[in-house]
Amino acid sequence: MVENLTLVIYSFFASLGFGIVFRIEKNNLCFAGIGGALTRCVYLILLNITDKTLIYSLFTAMFTALYAECMAVWKKVPSTIFLYPSIIPLVPGNLLYNTVVNFILQDATKMLYNARECAVRLAGISVGFVLISTFTYHRRVYFLGKNFVGHLFQKKNSK
Repeated sequence: MVENLTLVIYSFFASLGFGIVFRIEKNNLCFAGIGGALTRCVYLILLNITDKTLIYSLFTAMFTALYAECMAVWKKVPSTIFLYPSIIPLVPGNLLYNTVVNFILQDATKMLYNARECAVRLAGISVGFVLISTFTYHRRVYFLGKNFVGHLFQKKNSK
């Protein structure tokens, strides 16, 4: 329990640090850190529920993307301001590192295992993002009217 709480706190500060690197405004910076902490919480909860890498990475990424979209609507800023820092706890850096190390050490079995796990986790993250962004796009089209798409491609009259 203490280890999980420590991971959540570290995730908050890691996301906060990436928010500083991405030059997020001060009034949105704390929410980017909270997004990272919430992402780690959802990740840990789903990790206890299932051992399927694709499932827990997919649903955690969906939660993170939904959090970013909701915060973007509330704060009236692009969702990427919250999405990029919030996803940092889910990035499989250890798997990438171990894949390269095992490649250098010429341990093909461990290298292929780590590469497969990394690919599955990244696939889950990608699909989760696509599902939520598609859902929110179609929600915007529905609530803004059918002419929303035509409005995007409408040519401006220049005089």
